[in-house]
Amino acid sequence: MAIGDPLAVTVAGTNWTAVRTELAAHGTALVHGRLDDWRPADPGGAALRATLGRDWARYRDITHEEIRDQFAASRLLLKHAAAAALEAEPQDLELMYGPTGRPYLRGCDQIDISLSHTDDLLLVGLTTRGLVGVDAERSDRRIYSRGLDRHICTPHERLLVSELPEEERNPSLLRLWTLKEAY
Repeated sequence: MAIGDPLAVTVAGTNWTAVRTELAAHGTALVHGRLDDWRPADPGGAALRATLGRDWARYRDITHEEIRDQFAASRLLLKHAAAAALEAEPQDLELMYGPTGRPYLRGCDQIDISLSHTDDLLLVGLTTRGLVGVDAERSDRRIYSRGLDRHICTPHERLLVSELPEEERNPSLLRLWTLKEAY
């Protein structure tokens, strides 16, 4: 399946028709934004509460300010992108979560959605052709030396990664983890 170029978006000044164009042309759209562009202007305001909907209580329970901002910003981006695809209003869409925590749009089977964020990068995948998965991690994140391979890999995968030259182990494990998370 061919996909178009990732679409960089901000709260203001984004031409959301590009999302619909990508979906019409490819059946998939990949949208990305920056935390600072999507950070809620009024973290306790009625507009944020209306857009977050059921996620409002979860948002309010997050005590760490940066994590709370990232949570809100990622949901704002997701809802705006999905609303653009569906020609709806973001506050009219309701996010629900499956058993694994994967978000979906309640009562809407026209598109599948996926969400990822790391540091200040927010990433949303949308598709009209089945399921979509996205994940993002910093390419310089060290995970191999911290023993995370025991939690990420099957025994066979651990063996394959351990047999790689040392300088290839972390990038390979990071790629494998990112692919598994997206899946």
